[in-house]
Amino acid sequence: MSLLEVMVAIAIMLGLIVIAVPATRSLFELQQRDAARKLAMQLERFHDEAVMRNRCFRFTFYLDENRYTIEPGEAGALISAGPEEREEYEASVQRKLALMDEEQRRAWKHSNRQPFEVLEVAGKMEVELPRSIRLGGFYSPQYGHMVKPGDVLPNQEKDQPLKVYSYVMNTGLSEHTIIWLVSAKDPTSGYSVEVEPLSGVVRLHGDLVDPDDAFDFVPETGPSLPN
Repeated sequence: MSLLEVMVAIAIMLGLIVIAVPATRSLFELQQRDAARKLAMQLERFHDEAVMRNRCFRFTFYLDENRYTIEPGEAGALISAGPEEREEYEASVQRKLALMDEEQRRAWKHSNRQPFEVLEVAGKMEVELPRSIRLGGFYSPQYGHMVKPGDVLPNQEKDQPLKVYSYVMNTGLSEHTIIWLVSAKDPTSGYSVEVEPLSGVVRLHGDLVDPDDAFDFVPETGPSLPN
């Protein structure tokens, strides 16, 4: 090939790269937004189903495995109000189990199953995220902070996957929950799906919402009342 032909070929390749890179970036952003929108729609759907069917639903997010599951349960599921209560309960369970033999443990676990475990086989739904998207973090009052991939929770069993839970109650009440869906190449960029406490209203944000800033709009003190 002559020098001119080589230069023309290089110019064409550079032109294709200039066109392809933004197109690829737009495709990843579209996949990210679609995954966040799908999760938001599922949270809304199961909020309505919880009330209509008088059932609870549990969303389990596997932060290191990039997937989540949705499980139905009977009404009356119990959740912790904060990280201290959750850790205290889990520690008390471990103390009880340590005093039992294997047969007693199996019997105790069977009689104390969460309502989700009873219906797990029949109604469990699993969602795998696209490779370009990651679960970047999860917040609910049970944990008290944004849990991120690679974290180790108190009382987490060795070699067990990191999983966190969000619940939708049969009364229609929901936990304040924030889920980050981030780019696989840039964990600082992504979308947030937020479930407002009590009402269960689901909001989709085009950035990563910090739980500490979620209620900045609420004044620290109430209005002064006339005497």
